[in-house]
Amino acid sequence: MKNIKQITWLLLFAIVGLAGACKKDPVMYNKGFTSFKFLVKDALGVEKQYVGTISDAEIVVELPIEVDVTNLKASFSLDNARTIVQVGKVVQENGVSANDFTQPITYTVKAEDKSTRNYSVRITKKSAIKSFGFYTEDNPSLAQNYMGVIKGMTIEVGLPETVNLTTLVARFETTTGATLKVGAVVQESKKTVNDFTAPVIYQFSDANFPTPINFTVSTYFLGRQWELFADKLTGQVTATGIKMAINPFTNNPFFVYTRSGKDESGATIANENKKVAVMGYNGTAWANLGNATGISEQRADVAGIAFNSEGTLYVGYKDYMNSENKSTVLKYNGTAWSVVGASRFSAVKTDYFSLAIAKDDMPIVSMAKNGTDNSGIPARGLYVAGFNGSTWNSITPPGGIVVFYDQIIRGLDGKIYVGIMDRGTGVNKPSLYKYENNVWSAVGPTSFTAPDLLVGFQVVSVAVDKNGEAYLAYQAAPSAGRINHIMKYNKTANVWQELGNPVSSGSEKDKFALAVDADGTLYFAYANASSVMVKTFNKNTNNWNTDRKVISEKVNEFDMQIAGDGTVYIVASIASDNGTVVYKYAK
Repeated sequence: MKNIKQITWLLLFAIVGLAGACKKDPVMYNKGFTSFKFLVKDALGVEKQYVGTISDAEIVVELPIEVDVTNLKASFSLDNARTIVQVGKVVQENGVSANDFTQPITYTVKAEDKSTRNYSVRITKKSAIKSFGFYTEDNPSLAQNYMGVIKGMTIEVGLPETVNLTTLVARFETTTGATLKVGAVVQESKKTVNDFTAPVIYQFSDANFPTPINFTVSTYFLGRQWELFADKLTGQVTATGIKMAINPFTNNPFFVYTRSGKDESGATIANENKKVAVMGYNGTAWANLGNATGISEQRADVAGIAFNSEGTLYVGYKDYMNSENKSTVLKYNGTAWSVVGASRFSAVKTDYFSLAIAKDDMPIVSMAKNGTDNSGIPARGLYVAGFNGSTWNSITPPGGIVVFYDQIIRGLDGKIYVGIMDRGTGVNKPSLYKYENNVWSAVGPTSFTAPDLLVGFQVVSVAVDKNGEAYLAYQAAPSAGRINHIMKYNKTANVWQELGNPVSSGSEKDKFALAVDADGTLYFAYANASSVMVKTFNKNTNNWNTDRKVISEKVNEFDMQIAGDGTVYIVASIASDNGTVVYKYAK
């Protein structure tokens, strides 16, 4: 009987224990923050904490003016360790997860029974620029409003390249009592005009600060971006005379160059070993086509490069072999280079060699005659030759055209054009000629100038779109510096007209390039003392879009070409280390 009572009591204790275990633990359903703060390092690297005030469903944290709120990591504690904290669908880790607190953020605390509680986390500052942007109401040229992102003491605003940055009116809001100045000019929201082509410094004054604080407002371009595509392509070898061509099937870039400076071992390259070499992109990597130490027999320079319609690559150059200084053209069969016709075939000694492939795949070269001889071509005369499948034959324009420089291209209309710096009048002025049905004709007036009437310097760059619209860029040399003129031939008026205002290159001589894409967009690239800039012509506004800085370094030289898919490429030799880089602007 005693045993039965003991068993009964044990059963009762077990039942009571089970009942107790089945009761819901009220703690596991709590969904509250017990603390919320940010740990932020100051300018000296000292970490400081800023604790938020929790009030019902809102948490407010006051931060100093200089703190960037676009990438803050919150540290928090909860009254229930078994809850999940989310921002949207992203689970938040204490002290790890970063968020943009430009606007209030909703934190959701979820308990084990799937019930939730929301908290709105808001940042405040005693003194601040609360908003900054450019609005259509203040800038009629804008198609929409563009708001800036405030990152501590910097403000960034993305804008299309079609926007004129020189005359923008900003709309901004500050905390009460604060004032803004740019230089000595007090800024009025919605009224004051500034030039935003370079970062603008706004001085922020407030009673909370003994001295003004500077905010830097910078603009950047939306949409397509220039990006570094390849770096250090030729190692420590300096690439001079760089010219680029695009494979018509793969849309991949290739370039020819003369090896100079130091070779792969660090030894100085002797004159006789300054050979022409070629590099190309095969879709995954860059590689030399043929011998990396050069494909010419001996010294060569002023090279040209072009593809035919079948994707066969041609390269030509001034060939110094045997001191002949005449032209040689090679073609690449995919594994090796071979001579087209005969080596050093030109009837004249070569200067300013240029190469193009006609629509019927005939290679055509142009050059300025170097020196005097019995060829019938005058000194500094233009000489043009085409390859008929077995021999090179002169197709030189009649009249003994005297040039300083020449460039031959196949326009997107399929016709051959030669742009020259014409010396027929005794001074340098540009001219353009077209080769069609075996006949040369001038494109508009020859020996033309921009409205300033300044004579040309040396180089020209030519582009022709698929509709036959012809463009020519050249440089003029005023009393100081160099300015670039971009001209368009007006067929109706039979005149050459300047597009927009001339562009200053500072002291940089003949570092510019002109190209047009299949959609008719005209690109002009030029170098100054510290960068390479590119701009496009806007046919709707009949003016140039804002210049874009592509390379933020001084270059020795560069070339620009456009692929059939619209990707723009620039290959350049960087002055600081003579390294060879490629940038691209992809659609």
